[in-house]
Amino acid sequence: MRVAEVTPVRTKIDIGYYDEDDGPVYLDVCVMKYGSHQMKYTMDIIGNPDADGTYPLYIALHGGGGAPEESNNEQWLQMTEYYKGAVSNGIYVACRGIEDVWNTHFVDDSYPLYDRLIENMILLKHADPNRVYLLGFSAGGDGVFAVAPRMADRFAAVNMSSGHPNGVSLLNAANLPFEIQVGIRDYYSEDAMRSIRAAEFEKTLTDYSLQYGCSYPHRVLVHVPAGHNYLDSEDGAQTVVKDPAEFARRAAEENWLDKFLSVLARIDGSDDVSILSYTSGDPELDEAMSALVTETLGLEVTSSVNTNAVAYVSSFTRNPVPEKLVWDLSTRAPARQYTGFYWLRADYSVNRGILTASFDKASNTVSVTISEDVNGDFDILLNPLLVDFSRPLTVQTPKGEWTFTPEADPALIRQSLEASGDPNLAYAALVRVGADGIPRP
Repeated sequence: MRVAEVTPVRTKIDIGYYDEDDGPVYLDVCVMKYGSHQMKYTMDIIGNPDADGTYPLYIALHGGGGAPEESNNEQWLQMTEYYKGAVSNGIYVACRGIEDVWNTHFVDDSYPLYDRLIENMILLKHADPNRVYLLGFSAGGDGVFAVAPRMADRFAAVNMSSGHPNGVSLLNAANLPFEIQVGIRDYYSEDAMRSIRAAEFEKTLTDYSLQYGCSYPHRVLVHVPAGHNYLDSEDGAQTVVKDPAEFARRAAEENWLDKFLSVLARIDGSDDVSILSYTSGDPELDEAMSALVTETLGLEVTSSVNTNAVAYVSSFTRNPVPEKLVWDLSTRAPARQYTGFYWLRADYSVNRGILTASFDKASNTVSVTISEDVNGDFDILLNPLLVDFSRPLTVQTPKGEWTFTPEADPALIRQSLEASGDPNLAYAALVRVGADGIPRP
């Protein structure tokens, strides 16, 4: 089923309060439908297009989640402005979660809606498909953690602020600049350890880079002395931990939660983890927490980092045909109609194992490594932006080497354009390879 775009409508948003002058709050809202779900979003076009006539596209995800509709509407209303002020020119879209549940931004039906949103913006609003950015705060940060690795080939860069990864793998982010921001005392709950889980990705992504030979571009910012809230939506020098990996290791090993709570109890008289995480704007508490981190615990910090999320993501442009890929087939979104991942493709029934692939332009050669648990065939998509169709193509797998003469197929080009709505992800031919590493006729 294709996702249908509905004409933008003037919709009343009941958020439980009224503007003093204008009464009930109204938003100009666009609506897309998929199955039994609908996604509402606001859209602002800011500034002028670039010289090529296109705009960067910023997709922002709100906080809230498992809360009443009115509460999530209020969070959505805030997100319609939250990152917008940092956008000098571009299309700013604030999406409303499709259900009022904890995973509001990554309910299964969310994914085809994101696909269609991006397609619509490319076709109708002149968004640059190579400058699509995803940003989210709190429950929106949870959404970034979930959506980005499952749709990594759609985005030029992403920013996750104050969310929880919920066990997600970021193995698919080999070519996706990934900014992760969190407050040092934002635990959410004793078990969630939100600050530690976020900071652990500094080591995880660095280790991936060494293991797979890909860049895994990332920046992890642990704000000091912040909890859940901090400055990530405008320019300004902020204090962050110099070595997030060290913080993650020591905070877990040395049970820093108890240390943070002891300071909270002394200042505020509370030992509640939620209060520790969400209290902000108390100068005495901030000073005491800073002293704990830098003096008592001896963690090194720097006070000169611009944590503006829009500025970070905007510095990147997507390469739709990277020469190296890592694809964790277990981290996918089966509700999507699009089954590709850059220049690889597999049916959603192929949901185990890891494919690593590289392309050598000098020899026009694709090399693929297939883990033993890959459970089905996959396609190498021959994109003219990467593959030279005027020369023979060599495919190497652990089972051998094969040479093909690529020929462009207009029907495949049309099908691939329809599937993704992105001309940079279109392919003109393909080579099917079995899980055993042998190409199929």
